[in-house]
This record gives sequence, C-alpha cells and structure tokens, in this order.
Amino acid sequence: MIEELIRSYYKVAVIKEVEYLGESDNLTFCIHTVDNNKYVLKCHMGAKSSRFIESELRWLEELKTNTNLKIQTPIRNRDNQFITKINDNKTGAPAYWALQEWVEGEVLDRQPTDPEIKKLARLMVTLHKNSCSWGAPETVERPCYNTENLMISLIQLELLLRLNIITSNDFKILQETTRKIEGVIHSQKKNNDTWGMIHSDIHESNYVFHNGEPSIIDFSSCGFGYYLFDVAETLLHLNPNNRRKFITYYQDERKLAGDYLEVLEAFFIWAIIRNFAFLSKNMDEHNELATMIPFIVENYCRKYLKGEAFL
Repeated sequence: MIEELIRSYYKVAVIKEVEYLGESDNLTFCIHTVDNNKYVLKCHMGAKSSRFIESELRWLEELKTNTNLKIQTPIRNRDNQFITKINDNKTGAPAYWALQEWVEGEVLDRQPTDPEIKKLARLMVTLHKNSCSWGAPETVERPCYNTENLMISLIQLELLLRLNIITSNDFKILQETTRKIEGVIHSQKKNNDTWGMIHSDIHESNYVFHNGEPSIIDFSSCGFGYYLFDVAETLLHLNPNNRRKFITYYQDERKLAGDYLEVLEAFFIWAIIRNFAFLSKNMDEHNELATMIPFIVENYCRKYLKGEAFL
C-alpha cells in the first residue's frame, strides 16, 4: 500500500525498502529509494485537521527557505500539496500522509559536550529569530502553549489521583504549583520578542548529530508559545552545569530580558507537568509515574512554592 501511495502521489525514485519506525501520535516509516535517498513518511492519526498538519509543514518549508537549518523538509505531492488524503476503503475515515526529507544523524545517549551545547543553543536561537520575523498566516492552526494548556495537563494528571497512582497530598502540591505558574504566565508580555512559533519539544530524542552538527527533528508538537518555554523544555533534559552553559550560549546570540531565571523555573516545572500528562495516557507508564511524581514534588515543586532556586 505504501509503495503504491508513493508511486501514485510523489515524484521520487523507485522504492527499495519501507522501514517501519514506530507509532506515537503518528505512524512513521523510513522510505529507502533505489537512488540511495531516504525519506520520512508519516500517517497523521487522531482528530487532527488537514490544516493543523499543513501548518506544521508550512513552518518547516519556511525554515528551509529562510534559515541555514538542516530539517525534515516537506515534499509536496504531485498536486503541489503538503499532505495526501487517503480515505479508508472500509470506514471512509480520512488518513493524512506527509512525505519529508530524511535528516541523517544519531541521537545522543549521553549529556552533550560543551561544543555540542553551544551548537544546540545557537540552533534554538536561529529558530526563535526566524519565528520573530515570520508573519505566520492567520490560517496557521497549531497548539497554543498558554494557561489553558497548563490546566489541561493538570486535569489529565487528576486521572492518576483517581487511580491511586499518586497521593492526594502530592496532587495538592501540583495544584498549588500550577496556580503559581499560571500567575507567571499571565505576567509575561506577549509580543514579537517573547512569543511566536516554537518547537516545544527539543530534547535528546528530537535532535540528532551528524559530523558534529545538530539538526532538530519531529516538529509534531510545534505551536505558539513563549520562547522561554522552548528553552525550559530543553533545560529539562540537561544537567545543571549544561543548563548554565546553554543559557550563556543562547544569550551570546539573543539576550533574555527581565527576570528570565524565575520564569524559566516556572516554565521548567510546566514542561514537566506537560510531559507527565502525556505519559499518563499510557497505562504502561503509570508505575514509572508513581515513582517520578513524588520525586518531582519533593525536589522541585516544594522548593518552587517556597521561592527556593532549584534550576
């Protein structure tokens, strides 16, 4: 079926191999062609609209056109469209397929080195500078990382309370923490220098290194948010020393204004809550969450509520 889809809708060489990569929000395949090129093929599932998917690919094309970033550039189909809609023969339900260029590289199974941290920080600056200058069309439909997003994550975590996976005391601390973070979000100015399109999920599984150079992959969570939230999500996966380096290197290219460290700590915990909410939808993660959440409550949330620096 995949070979037929590629042959019918895309101008690429004959397929040599279709490699299944996995399933999360999307079904993902690596397409190998006889001319030794590789592509990413995604089947977007769930309740996403065609406009939602197209908006992600539109930003990728913008980045390809106006930056020096090496990214998974979308390949337009024979109708010059970003996505190919295929209706299921039995149910009639639509499936949206998208083909993108393959980005070579390996994920890191360790903390980045100092030169790698510097390159990652500059890569993020490039993303944010592009977002500042890109006038996203009104038709762009992507998530907004705002107070509503935070509260939806908290509501999702309430499921763990009902299942007795976390205690009522820990959930109460999460509620208090969320209220404080909500106040920080409301206090932030939303302008061209602080808010725009962000990746929102730049961590060690979503960037790869090839010949010492990093590339960001998987923009499926991109949306509108504070640039500091993008930074906080990345800091979440770095040790304290590398967090300091990342902020320093980022500011060499793009200055952070005001009380950014306090905001980063709030957004850091917000990123944790969002990740926990995502994991909570998978029952296989519940045992791990039963251990992780009390640790986060004790070592981050309680300190944050007391005004103690922890980042």
